[in-house]
Amino acid sequence: MMNLSEKIIVVVGGASGIGRASAALCRERGATVIIADQAVPAEWEAELYCKVDVTDEGSVAELFKHIEQAYDRLDALIHTASILKGGYLKADGLSLETFRQVLDVNMIGTFLCSKYGLVPLRKSSRGVMILLSSLAATMVSTSLAYGASKGGVSALAVTLMNQLAGEGIRVNVVAPGSIDTPMKRGAITADPSVEKSTIALEDRIAAANLGTPEGVAKILAWLVSDDADYVRGVITTR
Repeated sequence: MMNLSEKIIVVVGGASGIGRASAALCRERGATVIIADQAVPAEWEAELYCKVDVTDEGSVAELFKHIEQAYDRLDALIHTASILKGGYLKADGLSLETFRQVLDVNMIGTFLCSKYGLVPLRKSSRGVMILLSSLAATMVSTSLAYGASKGGVSALAVTLMNQLAGEGIRVNVVAPGSIDTPMKRGAITADPSVEKSTIALEDRIAAANLGTPEGVAKILAWLVSDDADYVRGVITTR
């Protein structure tokens, strides 16, 4: 098992889903993990935690300023914060407000964390930035807004990868498939093509053959380690 004991890692969106599983695994492997999210679970009162609104530039700037002051550097940024809204709506039924809200969280939020995370990442000898896209970026998504936002994240990551290569900062974009998270369960529940009275939620989830957040977390924990130093480009998972 790889040792992350000397790593300072922030997981943005670390309170649930893939982010939560990744924060737990990196911590288990010895890293100092800062969990950044909008709400702190009660059982995490003793954890290293920072409240952040990824759509607010001042909030994001303050998060990374705090990390730099507290730890002097940042070895890895894992960005998992995202929302899914407007599922199953066609373009003429999707409001601009909903479309913008999804892009604000998923794409603008990723950009802001990438921008302000660079300052402490530059102080690490092997800085790593892991941004989460989705297979929804290149395959069919239930939401126009979600698919568009994740396509933007992939393009952002590839461009950052090229810009930062000369600075020794490695950028990877990970595109998970169907993973059993609260967000995915919500999308399955909202599917209008399924007769809710005859097919139980757990049966629909079983039929979807979802992967686990822990499975993706193993990939993310490996990517922030020095063992993944030669890995480049987009990584897809089940």
